[in-house]
Amino acid sequence: MIRAFAWTPDSGDLPSASWEGQIPEIPDGGWVWIDMSDASSAEISETCASFDIPQPFIDEALAEASLPIFEERRDLIYVVLNAFRSTNEGRLAPSEVDFFIGPNFVISVHAGDVASTAMVQERLAEGIGIAIPSPGGLLAQLAMVGSRRLPGLIDQLESQLDSLEELAMRADPRALNEAYALRRDVIIMRRILVPQRQIYEDLAEQGGHPLIDPGSRLEFERVSDYQGQVLESLESARSLLGSVVETYRGAVADRTNDIVRVLTVFSAILLPLTLISGIYGMNFIEIPLAEHPWGFWVTVGGMAIVAAVLWFYFGRRRFVGTPRLGDLPKAVGLGIYQVGTAPIRAVAGGIESTIRLVAGEDDTDDETSNTPD
Repeated sequence: MIRAFAWTPDSGDLPSASWEGQIPEIPDGGWVWIDMSDASSAEISETCASFDIPQPFIDEALAEASLPIFEERRDLIYVVLNAFRSTNEGRLAPSEVDFFIGPNFVISVHAGDVASTAMVQERLAEGIGIAIPSPGGLLAQLAMVGSRRLPGLIDQLESQLDSLEELAMRADPRALNEAYALRRDVIIMRRILVPQRQIYEDLAEQGGHPLIDPGSRLEFERVSDYQGQVLESLESARSLLGSVVETYRGAVADRTNDIVRVLTVFSAILLPLTLISGIYGMNFIEIPLAEHPWGFWVTVGGMAIVAAVLWFYFGRRRFVGTPRLGDLPKAVGLGIYQVGTAPIRAVAGGIESTIRLVAGEDDTDDETSNTPD
């Protein structure tokens, strides 16, 4: 798809004409913006060649996605910038946009929809002009619109971090996978925004390229400062991701320690019981209580007493989550109370649900009767 806008010397900050699907001619003393979305290689090559753009720059625009690039010649600036969009899976994906800026034209080439170009075109259609009606001013405004979308993406990233902290504290394995995915998004954003900010600083440099007018330089300086703030937010998000990973590892370690501690306690309890059963399982004739009618039950009772004593000992030492002896009657009493009142709570809940259902049907009847014919 090709959309084009033309500015004449007396049109001010709004375009004097617009086209869709065709390449316009440059008006006398004016300039044009040609936006090519999902155009074929032949269309891109033919359009760029008609504006005397060097073939190496055209080949670069037709190549696969690359990092931000800034190339300049006496009467041409070639800039590769990257916008960001959210995928269906909630991940960030960069989208390359190639700009060719000449004395009287701006050509933008990109695949798919780019939010910044779409927003500027919608504003132009609604009668909202660009701040600096020049090729350099248009590029500056596109850069500013794209930069203002970044805080929304970072807010989305921070909201995901908040949910990750809860998962990490519960030692949920999903927290680690999601943290690494978000870390990838942060790395991608930072790898793109750092050189992109340097490009804006070069465009804002005083005494730079003659195609960038003073007003556009001030706008690029604002964009550079704005992206500096975004990079600071990314650094804080990166540190938060590190803390989430450490929280998850700490929670996993604590849970592992709890499991090992409980298993150790059970092993310590079963060890003397195993010893007793092993002794009484030996093939000797003279074994204490072997001929006694209550010998088996006395031995089992002794083993149960040993197990109970060890369990409460480990509980008082806080090796396991068993309550202390002083808290045991309260815990038992509370459990008996909850078991006893469970049927009453179930019947009360059913009665309350029935009352709400009847009240809802009555309200519906009232609303139906009050509805005019």
